[in-house]
Amino acid sequence: MTIYHTINWFFAFSFIGYLLECTVLSYENRRPVLNRGFGHGPFCVIYGFGALGACLILEPLAGQPVELYFASVVMATSMELVTAHIMIKLFGAFWWDYSQKPFNYKGIICLESSIAWGFLGLFFFKFLNGFVSQLVDVVPIGLERLVALGLLSFYVADFTYTMRYQLKAAEMEEEEGVSVVGRLKVY
Repeated sequence: MTIYHTINWFFAFSFIGYLLECTVLSYENRRPVLNRGFGHGPFCVIYGFGALGACLILEPLAGQPVELYFASVVMATSMELVTAHIMIKLFGAFWWDYSQKPFNYKGIICLESSIAWGFLGLFFFKFLNGFVSQLVDVVPIGLERLVALGLLSFYVADFTYTMRYQLKAAEMEEEEGVSVVGRLKVY
């Protein structure tokens, strides 16, 4: 697998994660939810990193469903916890809220989602990783580099813009005591 193939694979999982988030939240809120990533594009890169982590760390457990399930729970829940703490450090808030769910920790993680992460880990190794790999293989080798660099450039520009906006909004919020960043959960 080339670096370009890996980048395309990463963004495919980030896009699937975005679709999953939008679908679940649209169902839970009974209204369409269309923006679930950090930026404005249709990517939740935590899912790309989760897929990468699963391949690097959980691959040896792929044939052991019980162990894989619990390892997936631990890995994904830990990723949520660490990501939330980084966001709290940077912005004073994070992008999701489990506070209304039973057995939650400060709205950052909850039992319901942790259980779901375990099943997603099983689904990842049983079906999803192979499917996404085949999907990414459809990109002709001659275009693989262009697609990867295009996706990476788009995301870096979107991330930079959003990061600057969020930091400025957090600064304004701190100065004025007014909530400017409406989709963040204040910690």
